[in-house]
Amino acid sequence: MKVLLIAIISLLCHLAFGQEGRSTVGDSPFARVESRRMGEGRIVIRQSPAVEQMMGHYIRNNRNMPGVEGYRIQLYSGTGAQARQEAQEVRTKLLSQFPDERVLVEYNAPFWRVRVGSFRHKHEALPLLKKVRDIFPNSYVVREPAIRLDDFNRN
Repeated sequence: MKVLLIAIISLLCHLAFGQEGRSTVGDSPFARVESRRMGEGRIVIRQSPAVEQMMGHYIRNNRNMPGVEGYRIQLYSGTGAQARQEAQEVRTKLLSQFPDERVLVEYNAPFWRVRVGSFRHKHEALPLLKKVRDIFPNSYVVREPAIRLDDFNRN
């Protein structure tokens, strides 16, 4: 009886944990593709375990990132005693002309920066840059390493 019980437990463990390196159906794209639903065919993916581990590593790294790379338009960057006040004045001036735009005033020692917009691709920022340059002729597009998906400009 003990042998039968051990065999059943071993079989269940093998079924539950037998696919090394695989995540649950919700985590692994491979497991999602291979999972079967009623009325669907069966897909079997054969590849090196290293490919699956690399994909898992890529997924985990992306989940830990606070956002995605994108672009903003930088209007002002300054240092010194008056830089904070100047940044706020730039923000106010921009919002008076473009009230629907999201303006960010950031402090990253020793710089105060004023940036506007959130764009996934650089070419999406160019129409706004053209309009903003009438007021701020020295403005330019900058790459932003982590923009939240909620922040992107919708056209």
